[in-house]
Amino acid sequence: MLVLRVMNIFVEIIIWIAYILSLYFSVFFLLVYLDKKKILDHEKSTTLLRSTPFVSILVPAYNEQETIERTLESLNNLKYPKDRMEVIVVNDGSSDRTEEIVEEYRKDKPHFRVISQKNKGKAAALNRALGVARGEYFACLDADSFVEPETLRKMLAIYEKENDQKLAIVTPAMKVDAPKTILQKVQWLEYIIIIFMARLTSHLDSLYVAPGPFSLYQTKIIKNLGGFDESNITEDQEIAYRVQQHNYKIRQCFDGYVYTTAPREFKPFYHQRRRWYLGSLICLHKYKKMIANRKYGDFGIYQLIKNVLGFFLAITGITLAFYFIFIPLLEWMRQMAVVHFNIWPYLSNFTLKIGMIDVLLADFKKGLIITFLFMFSLLFFYLAHRNARERIHKFGWIPLLPYFLYYYLLKGVILLFSLCQFSRRRKIKW
Repeated sequence: MLVLRVMNIFVEIIIWIAYILSLYFSVFFLLVYLDKKKILDHEKSTTLLRSTPFVSILVPAYNEQETIERTLESLNNLKYPKDRMEVIVVNDGSSDRTEEIVEEYRKDKPHFRVISQKNKGKAAALNRALGVARGEYFACLDADSFVEPETLRKMLAIYEKENDQKLAIVTPAMKVDAPKTILQKVQWLEYIIIIFMARLTSHLDSLYVAPGPFSLYQTKIIKNLGGFDESNITEDQEIAYRVQQHNYKIRQCFDGYVYTTAPREFKPFYHQRRRWYLGSLICLHKYKKMIANRKYGDFGIYQLIKNVLGFFLAITGITLAFYFIFIPLLEWMRQMAVVHFNIWPYLSNFTLKIGMIDVLLADFKKGLIITFLFMFSLLFFYLAHRNARERIHKFGWIPLLPYFLYYYLLKGVILLFSLCQFSRRRKIKW
């Protein structure tokens, strides 16, 4: 009995910590939005450039025969002078027709070239291309992603407008390309939220990842920093941490759209997210001295603390779900097994009575916090879709149910597995 009471007290404490943290970050982002609202409302992109700097576009490819041609076609369709850009495809030991398709596609395109190497991983492929890149700026594009024709000009315009030698990276606004399955449509909703949150974070100088699909870099800065970390499985996140560590800047191009192919089924989704979460843990561990360090401004004081606490909240969510849902469910199944799953006696005796006394005895403090959190979620959900110029029900209302009911619980489970693998120092390839 004492053990149960102690456990209940412990769970109660954890719940309150989770509530307070969630409420704090929700209110914080709301205040950031309100503070930056005028800027956000009047912020406009432009495709007008005073000059056309030479740009290198690096495309690492490993077994991408299904999408590589469309990826290259999107690059060929960029509204940018062909004599002021080069596309370097690195075939990283593909065992399918990737190299053959690229060679055939580039025959009449002198600004395209191919480098082949043994499979060494994405970061090594990028470094190989970076070693021969001639551009003042270079962009990376995953071989399963597709860029809008005017995105490069919009991103270069940010460099030109800010005219800041400390601006190292401009990131795109990434959407899911043509979602078909429910899982892809749920990810589409998630990416719309990420675009909006990244826009707010950009105004805090706290972006912590440069997405593989078409982030644009100042070549000189990245070369001076030593290129991409070949030992890290999320090189796009590690380079952002390193850029922040050296007090360079990262900005988001809020309508520089690029479209990526999201996993259609659970197995590839699991492998993708496991790699992301494990890479995040590796980066946090590698740059742990930046956490809560005022030297790095909002990135150290706010963003990295938020990243760490994000893992805590995810684990808390899984723990509470297990405590309040799975354990009672298992107990119910055990009881059902005793009566050979004859549920008729339960149904015939079931009554639902809610009186005023039950309402008065409810925990209003928790209920109020949950209500506020739900309202914040809906508000940001709406603002994110308005920011991305998308309709909430573009792909129907059905994906909203798994998104709000169990999608984040699913990601929490994957994160838990990632933590276990991190503790065993397991390495995962791309």
